[in-house]
Amino acid sequence: MKDYFSIIEKFIQDRLAAQRIFGGSNRRFYRIWTDSGSYVALIDEDRQALVQYARLLTNLLQRGIPVPRVYAVDESAGIMLMEDVGSLSLYEWYFKTRDPEPHFRAAKALARIHTLQDIPGKIYADFGIPDLLYETRYFVRYFLVGYCDFPETVEDALADDFFEIAGRVDHSPRALMHRDYQSQNIFIVPGGVKIVDFQGARRGYKVYDLASFVEDPYVNLPYSLTKNLIKHYIEFSDLTFGEMRAMMDAYPYAAIQRLLQATAAFSYLSRIQRKYEYEKFILPALDRAIDWAQYLGEFPVLEDVLRQARRIARIEIQIA
Repeated sequence: MKDYFSIIEKFIQDRLAAQRIFGGSNRRFYRIWTDSGSYVALIDEDRQALVQYARLLTNLLQRGIPVPRVYAVDESAGIMLMEDVGSLSLYEWYFKTRDPEPHFRAAKALARIHTLQDIPGKIYADFGIPDLLYETRYFVRYFLVGYCDFPETVEDALADDFFEIAGRVDHSPRALMHRDYQSQNIFIVPGGVKIVDFQGARRGYKVYDLASFVEDPYVNLPYSLTKNLIKHYIEFSDLTFGEMRAMMDAYPYAAIQRLLQATAAFSYLSRIQRKYEYEKFILPALDRAIDWAQYLGEFPVLEDVLRQARRIARIEIQIA
């Protein structure tokens, strides 16, 4: 039997080859190599959160969800040793090949995740309307005001639209929600996919996860393909007919909600954290949000603001 704690100790002592794995998270990930193979070490200063995350992954794996295996947790050092699922993300695969087949595997995996109502031992509050409104305030603060230099009063002008969008999403089925189900958190492995970054998982809206996946600005899938992905997800879901109708009714609103959140995240990462590689995804996210707002035809103020913001963002990105 492998001594996984010995591997952690050697990693701490800098006695193993290691490489930082970069991403949008504040947590630190390293790929480390030993004579017996490679592993991923997660370092988190929040030791309690680290232990909770290890428990969550173990519970998910026991319920058939394709997540990395946890080998050991050194709570005192704030390090968790996990299975290395490789470096071929769904984003990288699609960028290189334009082959959508793994997306259908990921859609099926999402349907499986959503059969779970919650996970034992996970003690976070549900994701609801206050969280959705927090996301749209985040969009105002870091994108409209911080990136595009809109006046802060723009939040008042959009408040009713944001509340309406949140309310429409809230009238949709709930289950275990990944909360960031997109191509950079899905890895291709032999015979399937592995899902990472469940740290933000809550009990929340199935439609939010589905929109996160299908509308993902990283890959910016053609709409003809997104329709088939939604059908594939529904085929493997446990939705009743009524739940399916409620979810599809809420989908355009969830798409706008998630795309605004993504736009804000890309702005924050590029301007505040100086991870400039995320800036190129702002325009694809905005374009899709505008498409959905135009499709609904219910939010003329929001649509006008988004179009103004797109013109400003295009200039900002060209200058950068």
